[in-house]
Amino acid sequence: MNATPPPSPFVATLCERLGVGYGGWDTMSPLPPDKGGPGSLVVFHIDDGSIPPAREEHLQGTGIIREARVYPDRTEVYAGDTLLARYDDLTVMQIFG
Repeated sequence: MNATPPPSPFVATLCERLGVGYGGWDTMSPLPPDKGGPGSLVVFHIDDGSIPPAREEHLQGTGIIREARVYPDRTEVYAGDTLLARYDDLTVMQIFG
């Protein structure tokens, strides 16, 4: 079995602030136009201590997904359509820095 790679520093910060563990998978892409403007979309799996959903063994991560919409002036973290947190000090500048 392969070891789970560590999260990106940006995702590690999000997990720490949300009070959850890293769930083994994250990805970043441009923010789609219907998500509120220019920025980045960060999708990551978390380990919140709950029982993960049933998934095929070859899939990475826990399957418990959070979505961060990262704008030039803020980051918003969602669970589905529910806004969980907003961080005005985390912006697109912190994703790669």
